[in-house]
Amino acid sequence: MKWFTTCCLFVAQVCWAQNLVPNPGFEEFSQCPSSFSTDPKDFGPSHWNSPSQGTPDYFNKCAFGDMDVPRNWAGVSFAHSGVGYAGLYAWNNTKHNYREYAQCKLSEPLKPGVFYNLQFYYRLSSYSVYAIDRIGLALLNAELKVDHDSLLDITPVLTRINELETLTNEWYLASTKYHAKGGEQFLLIGNFSSNTVTSHRKIEYREGKSVMLGGSAYYYIDDVTVSPIDIPAIDSLNLTSLSAVKPNEAYVLNHINFEFNSFQLLPSSFPQLDFLVTILKKHPPWKIQLNGHTDDQGSDEYNLTLSGNRARSVGEYLLQHGVGSDRIHTQGFGKQKPLLQGNDDQVRSLNRRVEVKFSDY
Repeated sequence: MKWFTTCCLFVAQVCWAQNLVPNPGFEEFSQCPSSFSTDPKDFGPSHWNSPSQGTPDYFNKCAFGDMDVPRNWAGVSFAHSGVGYAGLYAWNNTKHNYREYAQCKLSEPLKPGVFYNLQFYYRLSSYSVYAIDRIGLALLNAELKVDHDSLLDITPVLTRINELETLTNEWYLASTKYHAKGGEQFLLIGNFSSNTVTSHRKIEYREGKSVMLGGSAYYYIDDVTVSPIDIPAIDSLNLTSLSAVKPNEAYVLNHINFEFNSFQLLPSSFPQLDFLVTILKKHPPWKIQLNGHTDDQGSDEYNLTLSGNRARSVGEYLLQHGVGSDRIHTQGFGKQKPLLQGNDDQVRSLNRRVEVKFSDY
């Protein structure tokens, strides 16, 4: 994503540092797995454990039969990289809210005020009869150990929401940028939402391939990353150089300003909007997609309405300045798609935004 303002382009320059997750790809182990876990202590990859009485599994190419890679009791899948991965139940169709989680201790605590890249890869096992719409990652200051195997009462810092219409027959990336409070040192991966909140879809043709997975959604996990990154830098943009703006790129308009809790544009927004008009008149075939976003404060319904109205206000300005209505599309996302995770003023100001994407078709 590219960010531009009236006189500057906000370009994310990610500076990768050492991954703070030990054994991020589940390649290291003290003993090759021989069977699926029946006790939390059976979870075998080095530096990882189960925080609850749930029993996540470890798969590796060194094994035979049930725990092999790529063929094992839960399905058929090569690792995202290397030869090992973890597996866990993220949902089942009982009222119990049975869950499994994978936990590890980072190599050092997160530093307050520093931005981190959080990511992991996940894949629905090919014998799971159900798919669900979410999986997440949580960070804690202290190691978690509970004596039950149900849903953990933790708010994740990353939740990947999926479209259930698309079957997860491949590895998918869950990622976000996180503004650390400081002291976070334990990472957990799993589904932190109840069965009531979690949407699910039954995959009819998978019935009968595994008795254990007949009423469940089971996911493989691989390549977990927690790495510090630099705060995005600001580069200048000459407004007379329209060639700097490209089609099929997403931009954030940082100088689009509204009255407090309103979708009424302030005059300080007009130079930025006039630049958009100039771009569209310079490129008559181009169309524009305007997406509104809010921060995490307020209800979902309120933010969804406010973000949609703000995107429409930008579209109305373009319409009033000669851009055809057939070239303008608007949508509000509320607080569903934050650029960064966190609840301080700096993060919230970046998450409150209107995005624009030009298309040349």
